[in-house]
Amino acid sequence: MGNSTGSMFYAFLAFILIYIVGVLIYQGVQLIKKWLESRKKDR
Repeated sequence: MGNSTGSMFYAFLAFILIYIVGVLIYQGVQLIKKWLESRKKDR
């Protein structure tokens, strides 16, 4: 089998990293949408 604990750790780390990046992208999109809405209201 080899060192399965090490590869599991890296897989878990990669999953967390991808999740955090996804959340940050989602938050950024929401922020941009809110900013665009507020700009429309100001006109």
